[in-house]
Amino acid sequence: MKYSSWFVVILLLLPISALAFFRPVWVLIPEAFGVYCNKQNLCVEDLSRLAAAESLLNDSKSYLATQWGLSIGEPKIIFCSTEQCRSAFGLSNKAGFTLGSFAIAIAPRGWQQYYVAHELIHHWQADNFGSLVLLTGEQWLIEGMAYALSNDPRIELQQPFESYRQRFNDWYRLNAGIPLKESLGGVL
Repeated sequence: MKYSSWFVVILLLLPISALAFFRPVWVLIPEAFGVYCNKQNLCVEDLSRLAAAESLLNDSKSYLATQWGLSIGEPKIIFCSTEQCRSAFGLSNKAGFTLGSFAIAIAPRGWQQYYVAHELIHHWQADNFGSLVLLTGEQWLIEGMAYALSNDPRIELQQPFESYRQRFNDWYRLNAGIPLKESLGGVL
């Protein structure tokens, strides 16, 4: 009985500890941290920026569907436009991050189509292959795909990301003609 009581206490404290000490988890309940979310799970801290965020999200989803056949649903996505929001959601120096299939956060500098598309690709990966794939999968494939398919305009990325993008492009050329999801299924 003693062990079961400790187990219950740990189970109760785990989510509270995660919310208190791991800020990226805050994307699960963004309204509690100063942002407004509409019915499509699009969240902003400044309602005057909602239309811009919506346009950027729709353009990014349309690009991924048209160019690569990736069907993205309606992930919860938080667009931060201030440093306070960026800090609140634990973005540090990142342009954005994806918390599995749960949510995406975009930093103020991430309001570019290729950054949003990059995070949507990670969301697609989690939706189709499981959230743990983002942590345990081959990084050259996870990150390489996101950099390559997002139309990132940077000629050279910092390492190891440039080598990931190049390795993914090489792999993709070898799998030309095979639907992307099918070809990835054998690797992820």
